[in-house]
Order: sequence, then structure tokens, then C-alpha cells
Amino acid sequence: MMLFSAEGLGLHYSGRPEPAFQDVTLDIREGEDLRLTGPSGAGKTSLMRVIAGLEHPTSGQISTSPKSVGMAFAEPRLLPQLTVMDNLLFVAPNAGNALQKMLEMLMIDDLRDSKVTGLSKGQAQRVALIRCLSVRPQIVLLDEALGGLDHATWLIARDLITSQRQENAFALVEISHDPARLIAPDARTIGIQQSRLC
Repeated sequence: MMLFSAEGLGLHYSGRPEPAFQDVTLDIREGEDLRLTGPSGAGKTSLMRVIAGLEHPTSGQISTSPKSVGMAFAEPRLLPQLTVMDNLLFVAPNAGNALQKMLEMLMIDDLRDSKVTGLSKGQAQRVALIRCLSVRPQIVLLDEALGGLDHATWLIARDLITSQRQENAFALVEISHDPARLIAPDARTIGIQQSRLC
């Protein structure tokens, strides 16, 4: 099933001389693995934000969009006034049992009632990953989202993502500058150079 389809997309932020990206044609299908590569500033994160519906392209056409998207960034972007569990329930209010199981799998269930302002970067990234997965997404977008994890914890996070895909065959789109840290190392690779696909 096609989840995202777009032709000739471009995004130009107001006040910037060059577009974030341009002339991007892209299809994403159910269960597909995709990796975005390119130097810093090439437009990878901006393209992810368009896929997620957080930005509207300034040119081109999107013909198919996913109903639900989960996205996690290098910066966890949790709500600082809330506890760990309240951050998760904010996006998945009826998923308490599933959230508890994911907290346990990622070994942070003892932090469920802690304010997120007291978390380490790795702990916060694990909470953000659970939040990303908790919305039963059709597409999961990971933008350097697990870079703060040590290798052993990264393996557990990878196993969580894999187990969730067995229940919900979402497409996975990754940005990672470390090929050894890709959840799907055999993913279809799309390079972006000078704001264009290459």
C-alpha cells in the first residue's frame, strides 16, 4: 500500500536565499525501509518534516499522505512540565498498558513518574522513541533519534522497533551518519546533495 507519494516537491523557507530542497519525487510504501543521506544542511530533516506534515511544501504536489506518523529527533523534544508517563499519555491516552511494556523493555519503567527535565539524553531519547511508536504510525521517521544511547541500549531499542513492526508493518525512514547505527542497514538509500536527490 502506498503511504506517501509526492512529485516535484520543493521547500523554501522565508528569508533564506536557497531552498531547503527542490524537485523531490518520492514514494514510500507500507513496510518499506528508507535511508536519507547527505551532508549537514542538505535538506534531509526538512524533507522528513514535510513527510510528517509538519511543513507544507512551497512547490510540487503530494498525492498520498499517511494517516499517522511517528517521528523522533536527536533532541527528544519532550514536554518539560510533564512526567515521563504523562508525556506518553499525552499522545496515546488509551495505551497505558502498552506504554508500560515499552518502558520496561527499554529499562526506564522506574522513571515513569519522574519529570523529564531530570532525564539524561539517552533516557529522554528512549522516552521519545516510545512516544513515536505509541501512535500506531504508518510511517516512523528517525532523525538521529538514538544517537545518545550506548551500544547495548541501542540494541534493545532496535529490538523494540523490530517487535513493533511485527504488529504494525510501518515504513521506516532513517537519518543516521553512522551506518552501524541503522535499524534497517539494507534500506533503500536516497541521497540529497545541494538540496536535490542524487
